[in-house]
Amino acid sequence: MNPLFCECLKTKTKLFSILFPVLAIILLWTGWMARDPDPVMCKTGYTYMTTTLLLLNSIFLPVTAAVMASRLMDMENKGNTYKLLCTLQEKSTLFTCKLLLAASHLLVFFAAETVLLFEIGQWAGFTESFPAGDYFRLQGTGFATCLLLFILQMFFSLRLENQLYPLFIGLIGSFLGLFSMFLPNGSFFLYFCPWGYFTLGGSHLMVYEEATRQMTFLRIPFNRMGGIILLAALITAGCAVHHYFLRKEV
Repeated sequence: MNPLFCECLKTKTKLFSILFPVLAIILLWTGWMARDPDPVMCKTGYTYMTTTLLLLNSIFLPVTAAVMASRLMDMENKGNTYKLLCTLQEKSTLFTCKLLLAASHLLVFFAAETVLLFEIGQWAGFTESFPAGDYFRLQGTGFATCLLLFILQMFFSLRLENQLYPLFIGLIGSFLGLFSMFLPNGSFFLYFCPWGYFTLGGSHLMVYEEATRQMTFLRIPFNRMGGIILLAALITAGCAVHHYFLRKEV
C-alpha cells in the first residue's frame, strides 16, 4: 500500500484533471441530445443513449488513455528517476502501482458516467426502464478496452522518449476505432484493432427510417469470440509490457 500511496502523491489529481473534462463533454453532449424529448424518445431514451455513448467513448477514450499513460510515465522519463526509484522499491511493484492507479481512476470514470446518464434520463423524463444489463455490457467492455489501451500506451511511453509520439498514436487510434464502428459485427479488422474493441459493448443497432422519421433498435448478440480476444489481449499485453518494464535498463 505504501508504494501505491506514494504513486498517488506523485500524480496528485492529474488523472482526474484528465478524466473529468472528458466526462463533462460526454454528459453535456448527451444532455443536449436528451433535451425536450418526444414521446418516442422517452420510451427508448436509455437504449438510444447506449448507441450515443458507444460513439463518444470510441472517439474520446483512446486519446484519454494515451494522455493518462503519458502523465504517469512522463515524470520518470524526464527526470530519468527509474534508477533511484528502483533502489527503493521493486520494479514489479512500481509497474503494478501505476496500473492499479489507472484502473481505479477508469473504474470511477465509468461508474460516474453510468450513474450520471441515468440521472440525465430521469431529468429528461424517460419512461423506459433503465437497461442495467446493456449498460453493464457497454461499460464493462469499455473499461477493459480502455485498460488495454492504457497498457499499450505505457509501452509506447517507455519505448519513446518524446511523449508526443504516444499521443499521436492515441489520436490515430481514435480514428481507427471510429472507422471500425462502420464495419459489420465480427469483422476480421476488428479483432486486430484494439482501438475498435469498444464496439463489442454495443447491444443495439439503430435504424432510422427517413420516410417515417422513426428510429427502431435491433438487438445485437454479444460477440463472444471478440470478448475472448479482448480478455486474451488484455492479459497478454499486461504480461508483455510488465516483462519489458522489468528488463528495461535504468
